[in-house]
Parts: sequence; C-alpha cells; structure tokens
Amino acid sequence: MTPLPLLRTRPLFARLWLGALVSGLGDNLSWLALTWFVLERTDQGAAVGALLLCFALPAVVTGPLWGRTLDRGQPGPLMLLDNLARAVLISLIPLLDALGMLEWWMVLVIAALMGALAPATSVGVRLFIPALLPDEELEQGNAAYGLTGQLPTVFGPALAGLLVAVWGAPRALLVDALTFLFMAGVLLGLPRMSRRHPLASRERPNTRQRWSPVVWAILGLTTLFSFVYGPLEAALPVFARERLGTGAQGYGALWSALGVGMVCGTFLVGTLSRAFPVSLVLVGIMALWGVAVTVLPLAPTVGFAFLIMFAGGVIWGPYTALETTLLQRSVPAERHGRLFGLRAMLLGPAAPLGTALGGLLLLGLSAGWVIALSGLGCLLGALLALPWLRRGGVGAGAESLS
Repeated sequence: MTPLPLLRTRPLFARLWLGALVSGLGDNLSWLALTWFVLERTDQGAAVGALLLCFALPAVVTGPLWGRTLDRGQPGPLMLLDNLARAVLISLIPLLDALGMLEWWMVLVIAALMGALAPATSVGVRLFIPALLPDEELEQGNAAYGLTGQLPTVFGPALAGLLVAVWGAPRALLVDALTFLFMAGVLLGLPRMSRRHPLASRERPNTRQRWSPVVWAILGLTTLFSFVYGPLEAALPVFARERLGTGAQGYGALWSALGVGMVCGTFLVGTLSRAFPVSLVLVGIMALWGVAVTVLPLAPTVGFAFLIMFAGGVIWGPYTALETTLLQRSVPAERHGRLFGLRAMLLGPAAPLGTALGGLLLLGLSAGWVIALSGLGCLLGALLALPWLRRGGVGAGAESLS
C-alpha cells in the first residue's frame, strides 16, 4: 500500500497533510530567502552558518519542554499558537525592511525565536498521526507525512529563487507568513485527539519508567546519521563549482535530484517494513547512503552526479517514516510528546554541527575528500551501530512492524 490512498480514505489526516505540505513549502522558501539575505548583507559564509545554528540550536532547550507540555494537554491549541506566532515573526522581516530598520542581526534573533517555537508543530504532528490513523496504517501515514518535507525540495528552490529575484528576499518571506496562517486554519478544523494509542495496553503501565533500549538505540542511530551527513552540506557547493564546473543552477539541481529520489524512495516504506526487520532496514539505509556519498566525488560529469544524488535520495527516502513508526510503537501515546521532544533536542544541532565540522575540514581538504569522509562516516557508523541495535533488543521490536 502506498501513502497516497490515505489522502482519499482519511479526510482528517488529508487535511493535516495538506497543511504540513503548504507549511513545508514555506519553510523551504524561508531557508533560501533568509540565507540569501544574510549573505548579501554580510558577504560572509560564517553569517549564513550562524543563521542556520540560530534556527537549529533553540530546539535543544525547547524541544523537551514542548514535548512535556504537549503530553499534558491537547496538541492542537499549542500548534495553533506556534503557527500564529511564527507568522508574526517572519512578517517582521519585510516590515522592518520597508521601514529601513532591518539589520542582519535582527534576522538572527527572529530565526532563534522561530527555532524555539518550531518543535511545537513538528512534535505535535507526530502525536496527531497515531490518533488519526489505525495502527496498521502508521507506516503509510508517516511516509505520507515525510512527503510534506520532500516534495518542497523538488520545486521549492526554483519558486523561492523566482520570488527572491522579483520581490527581494525580505518581501518574499510574506509567502511563508501566509503558509503559517494556512496551517493555523487547518488546525482549527481538527478534532480533539484521544491521548491513548491502540497499542497502549501492551505497553508498560508505569509511564515514569525510563526509555527502553529500543528507543535509545534508534535515537542514537538517527542522531549519528544526521551528524555524519552534515559535512556533505558544507562541501557540496564547493564540489559543484570546483570539480563539476557548474554554478548555482547546477548546484540547486543536485539537491532537486536528491529530493526527487527521496519522494520515490518513500513509496518503498510498506514493502520494506513487510519484507525485513525494520532495525536492519534502518542500518542498511545508513550504510547504502554512505556508499552513494563516498562514490559521489568520483562522478566525472554533472549528469553522473545527478544520478548518484537521485539514487541516494531513493535510499534515504524510507528512513524517517520507518524510524518514526518504530518509535511511536515503542512508547505509549501519552508519552509521545516527551519522546519526540527528546528527538527534536538531539537532531536539532546534529546536522548543523556536522556541517560546521565539514566547513573546518574544507580548510585543509578538498571538497571531494570531505564528501567522501562523510560517506565513510555513515558506512562506519552503520556497521558499528548494528551490534549495538541488536544488544538493545531492536531486532525483536522491529519484527513486530512487519
């Protein structure tokens, strides 16, 4: 079963999905517009890095706080507050620019505030999905939700570039403000959710008990994956310019190829979850991604690089849906907020810190070597994680997903 039929058979889930898709497109637009604005104002790559860290690091503190708060009440009102607040914050940038008062450091402050608020919605959605869908449709639901982040990477950069070119970076952000308001409208139409998962009766009755080895093993694997992926983001633009001889258009096309591949890979979620233990699938995805990235510096032409990025996207596409489903089934529903708040805390800084490491490596190594080291890190991490996952009991837990 592919993810898309759920959009016809589950109207409330389809409503949430559409809101997340529109919001994801706005996030994609903001990322490009804000990084371009900061680069124009400062002409410093370090300032762009600071912007990305301002978005990512606040979740280290606020992710667990939002998670606990969401567990204690209804997610809908808190998610609504988050989206309205971020609509106001992102609108401040074009307003201050029109008044001639906008400085790049103000953008950093706004980015930090938005980063602090964002886990409310990212965690809240993962609470809603098990409440809106029966257990047997969780894999497809999480896969469909994954598409809301992947589809915007296919056409989002081109749209964002057009808006920035026509309106300028600050005013282009008004579109993102509208996407937050759209998501707020979607949330107003969702019902109050039951706080108990259908599988809750099979879980431990003591909700104060610490996370099981299954949960820690999966969280550790995903955090490691995000970190060792990070250097690729720092090195790919340099590699595209110096090794492949392409400009910004070719560089953007490489990421689009990855996005198309991820969309295609997402449709493999159901097949993989039925055919193999999910723990092995997750480790295998990380290992195969490492192989694809390690081979990327050997690409003789831009065309070959596109194919490798596409293949990498197909490999990576099923990961988040399978990982999220396994986590949801490993913890009672009344603790999902804490679980995914912890996940936001761990993953928030992982990729940015990996990107920062990649920037440091570029001071002494070529972009091709940095990309290869990123791939080898993924491959080595997967090999080291496999026995650790087995000791944590993930194999048995994963079997129940198939």
